[in-house]
Amino acid sequence: MRADRYNLLRYLSFLLIILCISCTQKTEEPTSLQGTFPLHSSFKPFYDRLGGLSRLGPAISPVIEQGDKRYQYTTAVLLEYDRNTEQVQLSPLGREFGIPFLPNPVDQEGNVQTPKIYPLFEKIYTEMGGEEIVGPPLSEVHYNERLGRYEQYFERVGFYILEEDVSQTVYLLSYGAWKCRQSCSFQVPENSRIELPTVKAEPMVAFVSRHGIDFTGFALSEPYLTSDGLVEQIYECLVLTFNPEHPEQVDLRPLPQLLGIPSDELEEPQSLPDYEWVSVDQGRGFLVPHRFWEYLQTHGGLELSGLPQTKAHQLSEGYQRQCFVKFCIEDQIDLYGNRVVRLSKLGEEYRKQKMQAMGESQKPLDITQITLHAWESQPIVAPDQEQEIGVSVYSGNQPLSEVSAELILTYPGGREETLTMPPTDSEGKTQIKLSPIQAENGSLIPYRVCVQDRREQRFCVRDSFLIWKGEELARQNVQYLPAIFNWLEKTYKIFLPFLSR
Repeated sequence: MRADRYNLLRYLSFLLIILCISCTQKTEEPTSLQGTFPLHSSFKPFYDRLGGLSRLGPAISPVIEQGDKRYQYTTAVLLEYDRNTEQVQLSPLGREFGIPFLPNPVDQEGNVQTPKIYPLFEKIYTEMGGEEIVGPPLSEVHYNERLGRYEQYFERVGFYILEEDVSQTVYLLSYGAWKCRQSCSFQVPENSRIELPTVKAEPMVAFVSRHGIDFTGFALSEPYLTSDGLVEQIYECLVLTFNPEHPEQVDLRPLPQLLGIPSDELEEPQSLPDYEWVSVDQGRGFLVPHRFWEYLQTHGGLELSGLPQTKAHQLSEGYQRQCFVKFCIEDQIDLYGNRVVRLSKLGEEYRKQKMQAMGESQKPLDITQITLHAWESQPIVAPDQEQEIGVSVYSGNQPLSEVSAELILTYPGGREETLTMPPTDSEGKTQIKLSPIQAENGSLIPYRVCVQDRREQRFCVRDSFLIWKGEELARQNVQYLPAIFNWLEKTYKIFLPFLSR
């Protein structure tokens, strides 16, 4: 009997110990998930106030120390801590999407008009702190056909709801994962991913800024080189192109013709109320609805669109579409229920046809015909250690020899130093040794390696390495070491807010 009581007490004690261990080992973030990291304590109160794990997602990078700032990515945001003010804020990642920042229009009474916040997003916008925390809206609400969602981009976060979700639950777009890219291995949910281009061609950006994203639609592809040597980029409503030797002149592909939209037979001159007559050939042409004509006049006119190729066809009662050389114009109902004039969204059909014509396995040639692969001899070095940076330069699959590359180092505080690397060898490789860098423990040293092709186009690859004292590494934060190595071992781009150019 006494032995049974003793065994029972031992069993209960064992259960109590297991329970205590399980409680003390409970973590605040799911660090057991592949590609996630513990959230730094300096971010925790702010993170929780904005909705925590369920809204911002897990931390997907280690802590990044840079000068007076500390950064850490979650799937939805980039958290930023300022040591001087001891304040946490969200980094304005939305500013890097290439959405043009046009002057706010003014209504007839002289009031400045900003993009409207979609009614279904107003509640979460207010809950998260409004403009002070989330920032202003950068776009109107947008329907993403490929992902079947309604989305709106703000300066620091983005919101979306799925078209088929009857509950109309609002989620955050994966800003953080989009920015961190290959440097963060965590797989974000498919519904929240961002498809905006990571490469920007300045002539395209200038065109969209001049005419407005409501005119061009969002970009559907990266800029790429075509077989006729032009740079091309597909947008929802247009296909933009320019000659690399004359980047100041952006042209439009004849999208209706490329998609096989037939032209109508030219009509004899006529006059109708609410229509404008446009002559195409020897006095014959087409009537253009006044609302279409007025829209054209504010978006480049016939010089941009080309002459009309069809008459105004009825889409439904009271709604029409008419095609010109470069694009089609139609009546639409926007997401607020208003009738508006917009360009037809023909870009996705063009993108699909182009991909199909090139074959499933063959993608368009990237604008960067030169491929750079950078590496460092050690991802982590002590302040008294030398570092070696190397780069391989290829054109297609062929190594390029006798190519001079520039190495641009960014030191804590933002100071940059440019070094010229030796010409590449027969294998397309070159490297340079760096003197020890005296910097604080935990400093990240970003660098860029850049080359120019014969047409003086500049190509760069970005990476970074960490300054960390050996004894400090052994004494503290040992649990982070595998994660740090996993994060830094990638030899391609490291994207941080201060590296955006």
